[in-house]
Amino acid sequence: MNIMVLLLFIEGLLAQPTVQEVIQKFESQPKPKDIVSTITMTLTKSVRGKEKSRICTIKRFQKFYRSGDFYSKTLIRFLEPSDVKGVGLLILEYHDGEKGSDQWLYLPALKKSKRIVSNQKNQNFMGSDFSYEDMKGLEISENSYKLLGEEKVIGQLCYKIETVPFRTVNYSRQIVWVDKDRSLMRKVEFYGNKNRLLKVMTVPEIRKDGDYWTVLRMEMKNIQKPHRTTLEILDIVYDSGIEENFFSEDYLKRIR
Repeated sequence: MNIMVLLLFIEGLLAQPTVQEVIQKFESQPKPKDIVSTITMTLTKSVRGKEKSRICTIKRFQKFYRSGDFYSKTLIRFLEPSDVKGVGLLILEYHDGEKGSDQWLYLPALKKSKRIVSNQKNQNFMGSDFSYEDMKGLEISENSYKLLGEEKVIGQLCYKIETVPFRTVNYSRQIVWVDKDRSLMRKVEFYGNKNRLLKVMTVPEIRKDGDYWTVLRMEMKNIQKPHRTTLEILDIVYDSGIEENFFSEDYLKRIR
């Protein structure tokens, strides 16, 4: 190796960020005070080679907190079809990763809400490929992590990162691809016991709305069975000023 090639090689190594720098840039993305969005959730299964789909429409309200106990509060409400209209999920997520999240599911047919306890959070939410644990969002900071290199995903060069949870959750580890240019999550592989690949989530469509990146489309594919769930944004509003009492168990029971 001649001296010029050696210098270029060393320069390339020095230019590589540490995994801590990648994570810090990912987590420092501007966050709104709150988000209100309307989303279609399409459940698709393959039966004897033919695909069948069911489409639901949901409304999602989310509020973020810079300080205090809570990291975010989320209320999800089903609007359509009629057999799930009014079903709601309330999620209170804490800054302290050890606390995880508190969740309540409201079923109009029973006219009462029930708390989702820890051993239920690995169950699928309303027949989708997202578990209750997934519904609170993916927080890399709740894991140890290792930079595995770079790889192209959905046409974008990404940092490939392995994350292992500090506490017991649904997954033994995850492989996360973070867009180098935008510092956004573009793909996640979820692994269970014995390093078995369970699901793959991809984010093929994004858009810049002012200071914020909007995920327009997200897909969770179940590797263990022929099923996938696609989330697509119909409309979204940032910083609308959602009232605090909106995120309560009493409000969860209101059908709108």
